[in-house]
Amino acid sequence: MKAKFLFLLIASMFAVPGMSLAQDEGETRVEGSFSVGGIGSGLTSQDSSKASEYRDLSDGAFGVFEYRSRSSRFFHDGYGENLGRDDMFIQFRGGMYNEFKYSVRGDWLTHNFGFGPDGARTPYINPGSSNLTLFSNVPVELANSAVSPWRSFDYAIKRRNIGGAFEFSHGSPWYFLLETDQAKQDGISNYAVALGTSPGNGFTDVLYPVDYRTYNVLLEGGYQTPRGHASVSVLQSDFENDHTLLSFQNPFFGFGTDTATFAPDNYYARIGANGMLRQLFWNSTLSGRVTFDQVTASQDMIGAVLNTANSDLLSPTNPSAPTFEGKVRNVTATASLASVPTRKLDTRTYYRYYRRSNRSTDVVFNTTVSGLACFEEGTTSPQNVNVPCAGHFYEYTKHNPGVEAGYRLTTDNRISSGFDLLHTQRNRFDSNKTSESKVFVQWSNTSFETITARLRYQFLNRSSKFLIENAGFDANSPFFLERFVRSFDVANVNQHMVKAYMDWTPVEFLDFGLEIYYKRNNFKDLTLGRLNDRRKEIYASISYGDPSKYRVTLFGDVEFINYDSFHRTVNAGTCPETAPNCFDPFTPATPTAFNWASQLKDKNWTVEFATEWFMTPKLTFRGSAIIQQTRGSVDFQSETLDDGTPAAVLFPITSYDDTTRKSVHPRIIYALPRGMELTVGYAFENYSYSDDQYNGYQYTIGTGPTTSFLTGIYAFPRYRADIGYGTIRYSF
Repeated sequence: MKAKFLFLLIASMFAVPGMSLAQDEGETRVEGSFSVGGIGSGLTSQDSSKASEYRDLSDGAFGVFEYRSRSSRFFHDGYGENLGRDDMFIQFRGGMYNEFKYSVRGDWLTHNFGFGPDGARTPYINPGSSNLTLFSNVPVELANSAVSPWRSFDYAIKRRNIGGAFEFSHGSPWYFLLETDQAKQDGISNYAVALGTSPGNGFTDVLYPVDYRTYNVLLEGGYQTPRGHASVSVLQSDFENDHTLLSFQNPFFGFGTDTATFAPDNYYARIGANGMLRQLFWNSTLSGRVTFDQVTASQDMIGAVLNTANSDLLSPTNPSAPTFEGKVRNVTATASLASVPTRKLDTRTYYRYYRRSNRSTDVVFNTTVSGLACFEEGTTSPQNVNVPCAGHFYEYTKHNPGVEAGYRLTTDNRISSGFDLLHTQRNRFDSNKTSESKVFVQWSNTSFETITARLRYQFLNRSSKFLIENAGFDANSPFFLERFVRSFDVANVNQHMVKAYMDWTPVEFLDFGLEIYYKRNNFKDLTLGRLNDRRKEIYASISYGDPSKYRVTLFGDVEFINYDSFHRTVNAGTCPETAPNCFDPFTPATPTAFNWASQLKDKNWTVEFATEWFMTPKLTFRGSAIIQQTRGSVDFQSETLDDGTPAAVLFPITSYDDTTRKSVHPRIIYALPRGMELTVGYAFENYSYSDDQYNGYQYTIGTGPTTSFLTGIYAFPRYRADIGYGTIRYSF
């Protein structure tokens, strides 16, 4: 199918330029190249999916082409790479000056997540099916995770995106644009589901069959002149999913058939209008945009589910409506006025508006059965109360005005500043209003012939109105903790950010670059949660050499990240007599209820060396070497008891997403007669990974019906790759 489509796509696109050129009476200049090559690789890995996560490293041939055609009336461009491979890309574009423009593209990509047997195995006998069946109904037999009896498979999703566009103007200010594309995804994805209704009941990785299709069509018409522009557009996007429900055997519920839900078919439509006016007072430009969009979906409700341990009996969910009809609408508006009142002063004033509303079906599941019901805080006692589960429609409105101004102190010195205000009103249970104010000042300098510098400081303040100050009946209610926790996205915070940038060319062919970045968030008015975080980054580079002879570049980047947070653990659903008021973080610590702190540290750095050397008029050497490393750790400290001993023994995480990647890529290019060129290259990559979350990985955890089943996805990413390739290129 891919080969057939590739042939038709190339043939049709060469036909369009051919017809255009046949009508062109002027001289036509065509140039380009075509390359054919081969690749061979050796991979050493327990699971090589990481090495080929987004690329095709299989042994075989590939092709590359590019061309450029110009005449007095027509222009055409084409480009394609990795032809015949799983990561192929092709694009053609061109048209007739002042008349029409076209483009056609095809993009293929396979995303590999895990390869069996180690990176993808399962106790389900039919991976890729929408009805998963275990190979045995005996828990002790399921615990044997060897292959076999477990099945080996490959986690991968293939994505294909085909699209094109055509714009017609016929030499007038009016234009018409049509864009369309189709994206298709198919394969197997991983999805983790709970086996019971409590964390202690286990979980399992299930294999979800992916068969997505998205169709997009955009129509736009407009009018544009040197003084202004106006346009109206309509977008329709349809998403189709062939597998909205996944059935799987659940060992916790007596090996009954359970159901996992996925995105249903949905339909998105957007209408937008843009406008711009130039050459106004103060040499101003006024621009604006308004949009209205809506997404709709429909899905039947599940009327009965598993809910009884060691039983495959179904319990009714009693939905108030048999079908959920989703409908979400968004309205946006933006306006901007950019002016240059004087030669030294420029200004910009803007306003952005965003409103999201939800008009979906309000479905209530009318049951108070434990496991199916939701719960809320009690009004007469600390005990939680079971209530029917109902949806919560998230809606919000944002107002975002701002102003910026820049002033040239001298020809080479410019100072700029700005103020931005963002006000958000929402219908969340914890916070219904948030205001963010942001101010910045920036200085740019080009006074020296060899130095360019820029320095920027920004301060942000965020404050929210919270609705949980009186949560919980008293300190014996789990809801009482909400008084002391602030969600990360609405927590009050002061943020300081500094950016510095400099380029220096002291002598010809020698360049230095330096960038420094610092950001700190200080969260306020909370007891539990993230207290502060800091991020520091330094980037430096040096390049030397005459580009016509040789050039060497060395750059490095280092980043430091720190998070400090404070938490509370309560190892009980209700407060025992030995720990009254256990949900109050200011009560004395007990072995059941205590506070603890954590400090997360990340250090990431990269060093790269690259060179290009024209050894002879026909022979060129290019090479690069990269070392990248990430190191993370988390330290914990618990409160102490009255006797001075810690409330809990907490062990640090010494390996937290620790990675090292090394690569070397030398290659030579030799010019052959008749416009041909030979390239031979080699690439070496070594990737190591250590994380305490994955070290000592097991495919099963626990025993009996509460056993958890894992597939091995992401568990063994280490690899070594030796890749050799060669190409012959013909230029015309």
